[in-house]
Amino acid sequence: MTANPGFFHTCTRTALLGLAVALGAGGAAGIAAHSVSAEAAASSASATASAVQGTAVYNQFESYLKNAAKTPTSLIQARNYLLNHIKQADSWRATVMVLHLENAQKTRLAAFSEKIYPERVQKIIDAAYRKGGTDKGLTYTSLMNQVTETSVKTLLTELFGYGYKLETSEGMYYPVMNYEGFKPFKVYTSKDIAAYIDLMATESNRPALSDAAIVITWGELIGRALIMEKFVSQYPSSNRNAAVKDLLKLRTLFVFYGASNTPAYSYGDNGEPTLIDPELKRAYEDVITNGTGNSQILKDIQTLQGILDKNGGQWDTDIAAFLKKYQLMTD
Repeated sequence: MTANPGFFHTCTRTALLGLAVALGAGGAAGIAAHSVSAEAAASSASATASAVQGTAVYNQFESYLKNAAKTPTSLIQARNYLLNHIKQADSWRATVMVLHLENAQKTRLAAFSEKIYPERVQKIIDAAYRKGGTDKGLTYTSLMNQVTETSVKTLLTELFGYGYKLETSEGMYYPVMNYEGFKPFKVYTSKDIAAYIDLMATESNRPALSDAAIVITWGELIGRALIMEKFVSQYPSSNRNAAVKDLLKLRTLFVFYGASNTPAYSYGDNGEPTLIDPELKRAYEDVITNGTGNSQILKDIQTLQGILDKNGGQWDTDIAAFLKKYQLMTD
């Protein structure tokens, strides 16, 4: 096992201090030095025990994940085990386990979704959702209070155990990753993964898009894009840098072009973009006024705003040419 340099630095500094006291004060100081050595030895033993414990937790967790390939419910065991034991692992192992859990949940998601898609299951969930009150959301508790069909109750319990949650769009119910459930892990992981969990929890708690429409404000949409941009810049070596970069490409596309049912510019008779959405233009103005930091998105919004001010907010060839790079990033 690799030694902890910080620990040995502390022990060496303490031992030297004890030696200095001993040289200056004779026998009495010798007793003090002996006491310091005993404390250092006890601390070393404790660190070794902690490392052994952390390795055991890591190995047990990985064993559950490995079994999940043959026995899917082992993924539930892995998640519950990590929730209860992650505090016993060091930051490096904790971070790796959290990333492996996310990978496993994503891998399992497609197969589990097939259990939700049958029409019979969809109708039962829909009836429970409406009966319980759509204002309460698609929470596990609200659905379980309304569903009476045993097989569907079991399915919802399995969904919760895997760490997923339900979403609905275009009349369809489907499971998605629930990153709010990763927040208990944040304090034990590296800073970049803690930031990643926050970023993804925001996305899963309040998705930006539903039924091909942007369902958050333009200002919040821009704010999320700026947070993603900062993550990519601040953590270039992060294991999740590429994932956030891909998400950022989509968010910036929305920021400058909108979505199918929430276009950034109104459509003309022939489907061509015309006048910018007034709320989006105000959001551009607000972020220019309040934005800080070295952000390429902010710089581009400021340049675009200058073009819009010149042409009265009308789409033209200058805007098309300037924004083409964002469209090309997703091609």
